[in-house]
Amino acid sequence: MDSKQVILSFLVAVLLGFLIGLERERKREQQGSIFAGIRTFPLIALFGAVVGTLTQAVSPWVLVASFLPLAVLIALAYWRETVGEKVGGTTQVAVLVAYGLGVLAGYGQFIPALAGSVITTGMLSMRTELRRLAGAVSREDLYAVVQFAVVSLVVLPLVPNETFGPWGVWNPRTIWLLVVLISGLSFVGYVASKLIGATRGIGWSGLLGGLASSTAVTMSFSERSKKQPTLGIVYAIGVLAASAVMVPRLWVLLGVLQPRLILPTLIPLGVLFVVTTVGGLTALRKRNREHLEGAKVNNPFELRTALQFAVLFSIILLAAKAAQVYLGEQGLYLASALAGVTQLDAITLTLAHQVGSGLDVHVAARSLAIAAATNSLFKAGLAMTLGTRAFGRSVLVTLLLAAVGCIAAAWLIPMA
Repeated sequence: MDSKQVILSFLVAVLLGFLIGLERERKREQQGSIFAGIRTFPLIALFGAVVGTLTQAVSPWVLVASFLPLAVLIALAYWRETVGEKVGGTTQVAVLVAYGLGVLAGYGQFIPALAGSVITTGMLSMRTELRRLAGAVSREDLYAVVQFAVVSLVVLPLVPNETFGPWGVWNPRTIWLLVVLISGLSFVGYVASKLIGATRGIGWSGLLGGLASSTAVTMSFSERSKKQPTLGIVYAIGVLAASAVMVPRLWVLLGVLQPRLILPTLIPLGVLFVVTTVGGLTALRKRNREHLEGAKVNNPFELRTALQFAVLFSIILLAAKAAQVYLGEQGLYLASALAGVTQLDAITLTLAHQVGSGLDVHVAARSLAIAAATNSLFKAGLAMTLGTRAFGRSVLVTLLLAAVGCIAAAWLIPMA
């Protein structure tokens, strides 16, 4: 490394050490003396950068020799801070991380080093939120996380990457990858609803629950509206919020799997989003937001659920392809309407996959609009059947207008 790169590595190391040290300094103000703060962390990171530079110029043994005095220093600090009943080593571990990131900077890996410092600072500063999450996660939730890790990190690489079946529509690797994607996205929404939903009002609960399943939110709130009929309008707000957030969720999926479908669906799905949002805001004016118990959205990842989704996706994939081959566009529209009744993920993934195989993007966009409209009508039916009359009317009017507007926009307005 030349002198300019060495100086840059030193500056990057000081910066990342400063970020971590700034957070630790806040803890010093709250809890008294700690091992390292806003000055020590930059120096430790700078020491790591010096070691990284010397290791390249002299010998790898410099890294080993320099780590020993740092380890002794950390051990002494840990021993001193844990005297008595107090036990904790977060600051000491953060020192090790800062040193390692400084070494990375010394090797010229500036972006990974800075990214590591941002992640570390975020984790240190989210102590309260992480503890709240730990308290909200049940044993079943933890077991589901372990299952998700096994399915995504262990099983996925072992699944064969070959096509088979009629028209070669099935690829086990692709199907399982999409299962992992859907489960992961739903799990993020589930965790968010655990952290925020129940404490921020029924509207937020519905909004965050919709990231996991807007249909599940509709079913849950419909049943609750009968138990608390005076709060029917509040539950309607939650259902409309869940239905609105469904649209950005679909666009996220399309952005990952088939970005070509985003532009043609902007207007029809955008109409559905606008109508449900306006309907929710209109209902919100009728009733001040209440602090209520959130929707009962179960953990979206279980092994059986993943297998069921894989089977459902495979069936819809075959049905959509057969409908396209034998019935043309009308057959695909029919398959989309049937698939969209309960949930939209499987048909969305199917259409994205078929666009990659040659399906016209405008046909796929209209098919997705049909599925979204059918799903909205199904949720309106749930609200009318399971909920109170006032709740059902509030949801029905908005979702009916949203479905009609979505279909009309898909056929009457020229697509991009």
